[in-house]
Amino acid sequence: MIASPPHVPAPIFLICSERSGSNLTSLIMGAHGSVYAHPPYHLGRDLLLNLRDTLAGGIDAPAWPILCERAAAQVARYRGADEAERLRLRLAAQAIVDPAAIARFIWQEMPPEARGKRAFVKENNIHRLLPFLVACFPDAQYVFQVRDPRDFLASAKARGKGMMGNKFGSLREALRVWREDQENGLWALSLLGSERVTLLRYEDLLAAPEPSLRRVCRFLGLPFEPGMLEFHNSEAAARLAVPGGPRENVARPLMQGNFAKYRKILSRGEIQVTEAYLGDLMDRLGYDSDFPRKSRRRPWRALRPMLSEPIERLFNKQLRARYKNDNTRLTDRLDREARPVMPGQGQG
Repeated sequence: MIASPPHVPAPIFLICSERSGSNLTSLIMGAHGSVYAHPPYHLGRDLLLNLRDTLAGGIDAPAWPILCERAAAQVARYRGADEAERLRLRLAAQAIVDPAAIARFIWQEMPPEARGKRAFVKENNIHRLLPFLVACFPDAQYVFQVRDPRDFLASAKARGKGMMGNKFGSLREALRVWREDQENGLWALSLLGSERVTLLRYEDLLAAPEPSLRRVCRFLGLPFEPGMLEFHNSEAAARLAVPGGPRENVARPLMQGNFAKYRKILSRGEIQVTEAYLGDLMDRLGYDSDFPRKSRRRPWRALRPMLSEPIERLFNKQLRARYKNDNTRLTDRLDREARPVMPGQGQG
């Protein structure tokens, strides 16, 4: 795979769970004069990771126009019709499906404002792209941001609807998501090293924003700019901060005490279960437990999420074999058009 041209600044990728302050950090970094922060159109998740459905047929595969249409719609939503048309034309000009060329275009070339700047990319589940990103952008750096899993769970519950509401569909699934994200971030930190990956706690960013940002800027080789703390006055923040939506706080100054709120939202049992399931990672990331470590080993702590999961899935309308995700309609369309990448057994 061919690396980016040497004159193109290396991108920065944010490794972070949902409901963990990723949009806030993206806006703060985007307020730096040498950084362009992409809006959350999730082209890595919805376009690049779904290129598997073009393995059988390439640009002639039924999935290709579906993916192009989805990508253009997302860009139009966040960046406008002109930029969406630029993406459409670039994808239409592809003679083959070239993931590296697509990635470099959408993150380094497509937005005029990004040219000459370091692109800052926030993507859900970006750890699934890590092997590709390391090969495609060998000079890229990564900010691995973590949040207390109890506050993460409280936020997921707040974004749910009705009784037993949970953004992720169940307590068990929310705990699984947080563990997977943090484990992959720690693997990236340990295997790529501290010159390529830095660890940032969301709570530290809120409690001590300037020292935290100075450290991140130093890691990236950038000077700290006080204007980064004025992120909430930007047009990007205004576009994201829909009243009542999941990002409404990004148009406000940093809320320095906006953590450790979980005790007002989670039950005692939910806190105990979270610490039982995730306590090992909490210890590694410096999060103190509310309950003694020895209580984590009690059988009920492990069994409760498994026993309540069917009921929670029912209340959260998660009635499929697989949990629904944020792009269920896209997934359904791709599933309907899927072609096998290997001949059927007995045919080859």
